[in-house]
Amino acid sequence: MKILMLVNWKIEYCKVKPADKQPPDYKVEGKDYWFYRYFKNKPEVDVIDIRSFPWLENFERNKLHFYIWQAIRAIPKLNQYDLIVSHGMPSAIVICLWRRFFKTRAKHVVFDIGSFASASESGFSLKLMQFASKSLDGLIHHMSAQKSYYEKFFPWIIDKSQFIKFGTDFDFFGNEKKVDPVSRKYIVCAGKNKCDCDTVVKAYKESRVDLDLHLIGGKEERFQNIDGIEQIPYLPINDFIEQVQGAEFCVLPLEPVPFSFGQMRLLQQMALRKCVIVSDAPSILDYVENNRTAMIYKSFDMNDLMRKMRLVNDDHNLKDNVSQNAFEYVKTNCNEQNMAKAIEKFWMRSVINEIGYEK
Repeated sequence: MKILMLVNWKIEYCKVKPADKQPPDYKVEGKDYWFYRYFKNKPEVDVIDIRSFPWLENFERNKLHFYIWQAIRAIPKLNQYDLIVSHGMPSAIVICLWRRFFKTRAKHVVFDIGSFASASESGFSLKLMQFASKSLDGLIHHMSAQKSYYEKFFPWIIDKSQFIKFGTDFDFFGNEKKVDPVSRKYIVCAGKNKCDCDTVVKAYKESRVDLDLHLIGGKEERFQNIDGIEQIPYLPINDFIEQVQGAEFCVLPLEPVPFSFGQMRLLQQMALRKCVIVSDAPSILDYVENNRTAMIYKSFDMNDLMRKMRLVNDDHNLKDNVSQNAFEYVKTNCNEQNMAKAIEKFWMRSVINEIGYEK
């Protein structure tokens, strides 16, 4: 079977596996891409990313919020494949609209990361997504709560959809690497978009823990010149791993948005044997058990987060137990192998059998 995958990020096309990238971010010529390497029945997979002309990339990302050039590259090839897989509606919407008017040999499935248009409940974006989505043959979502949104606004997609937990690459993140000793112990808080770093900074200052705070992913003027806080704008993946491994614990302040968000960062840190203090955002509730595999605090509640930071800092047995439980949970449950098996099973049952794919 031939699959064309449209991803909503840029990847490296290469002949040799790069040491500084995780599997979703590269495609080695002649090798299985990303989670497809764990499929029982190995398909032939080609990948088109979102790279375009610089001016068009900016326009697509900041104004359109979907990728025209990617679709233009894909549409002439639709009848060369059995299955089109879009990762996110920004990479799916044009193909969906095309298939509302033109029949294609290829079936089309989507990983719906953002609840179509950020879980819109009215307006043009909702109506466009409702119209376009009726051409989809399958949908995978990584947050179980999205189903209630589909039931209300996209009821025709329910029988074609499946909740499948996201899985991180345990082989990449779960292998401990040697970390050099640090001069000052620290907490890691990684993330910028849809992250409530203000509450983290307030809780950190009030907690008075004898640790520095490393904010990774952005640089904000309002956090400058605060004792103990270091802002790190961007880190390559291997440097990010080193930062997390050297931390005493991590804080993940996800905003409570009604769509899938933040699971990758959460699972990466859990696989790195870290106790993560995470907000009670809907997107993570399928992935953690409070006080066992993570410490959950109430979103935007500075006092609750402060108490959790003090507790984890003071109770080393609790911190170590949560860290180990988190590691074992990712190793056993939320890894790429399990995700791939669930995806293949769903596709074979709901989509692939219809095109004669052999079990």
